[in-house]
Amino acid sequence: MTEGGSGQSPSAVGSGLVIAGVGYQWLYNGLNFLAFKVGGDAFHPLVLAALRFGIAAILILPFAAWRWQRHPASLRELAGAAMLGPVMLIGSQTLAIWGTHFLPAGVASVFGSSAPVFLALFAWMFLRQPPGARQLAGIMLGLIGLITMAWASSSSAGFRPIGAGMMLMAAALWAAGSLVALRLRLPDDPVVGLAAQLLPTGILLALVVWTAGIGSALHPASVPLQAWFALAFLIIASTLIGYAIFLALNRRASSLLANSFNYVAPVISLILSACFLKEQLGWGKLFGAGVTLVGVAIMVGARKAPHQSSATLPSKPRGNP
Repeated sequence: MTEGGSGQSPSAVGSGLVIAGVGYQWLYNGLNFLAFKVGGDAFHPLVLAALRFGIAAILILPFAAWRWQRHPASLRELAGAAMLGPVMLIGSQTLAIWGTHFLPAGVASVFGSSAPVFLALFAWMFLRQPPGARQLAGIMLGLIGLITMAWASSSSAGFRPIGAGMMLMAAALWAAGSLVALRLRLPDDPVVGLAAQLLPTGILLALVVWTAGIGSALHPASVPLQAWFALAFLIIASTLIGYAIFLALNRRASSLLANSFNYVAPVISLILSACFLKEQLGWGKLFGAGVTLVGVAIMVGARKAPHQSSATLPSKPRGNP
């Protein structure tokens, strides 16, 4: 429609869509950790991850096949996506689900927000790209905040150090995978690329669950309804819709906006976890979370090195997908 007919200019409509997309990013990434907690406590964390990525792969495959007709991918591009998927979705996302099983959801979200800190550290260590003063300040603040959060949470119910270690490892693997992705040739079409990541991930997780005999302990009738809702949320709102919005923001708005969830979503997760999961919030936790998120905000907002914004481009429908 014309501007006179709609009363809105195209730029105004575009800005509104960007704002809506950013808001969705903040909300679903904050809710991810609640879904990790509710679903991971009802299912085994590996079963939850296998169902999440396996069902998402089945749902997206027909759409990917249709898109393939217009945007076919080469064997090299498919191989790159198939290699990246297990690193990002098993090494990072599945580990995050498992780590949340040993932590309060709000605390897990703060540890999970440390990916930009690892991204800068790895770029410094392996790519010889030292951080600037602002980035270095962000790294130090992030580390101080995480140490404070761990100390303040160590005596609280539901906190186990192994969970914190898993969350930090998940964040580190996400950062490492992001840097590796810069050197891979991936499908140009985002739907084809996502399907190529999800399919091997779902198959590998299903094999692990079957080989370990974990699936035999699952009794669907005994799984509470809220856990099924958590699984449905992770499949649809996080893995499928969340990925599409994340990629659109990266391409059409800015990588900084698309990755702003790293310091907004944990705040949402802390608040919602206190409200709905009755998790305790003390001043020590709030201070540690605040320091960590300020450090992450500095990292995400730093514009010095282009690789740091582009390194976040691989799909991460998280609290990541």
